[in-house]
Amino acid sequence: MSDKLRHVVERFPDLEGMIKQHSADNRFFRSLCEDYGEAVEILRGWEASNSGRRSKRTAACRDLIADLEQEILLELQNRIDGV
Repeated sequence: MSDKLRHVVERFPDLEGMIKQHSADNRFFRSLCEDYGEAVEILRGWEASNSGRRSKRTAACRDLIADLEQEILLELQNRIDGV
């Protein structure tokens, strides 16, 4: 499992098996998970930073992470529904 995918599994541990399988089967979903993992890593770096622009950046990154989480869950639901 890639480091980026690990972040998705950490966020949704009950869905680990489905996340791993869908990321192996679906390139779009794998890319979505990688984007999520990258955003989480960036947010962690900015939160550790002492930069004055940190609050705007972290807020925007948190919004992106929330959007990606919703998209990941939608993709998993579509898989369940057979869409």
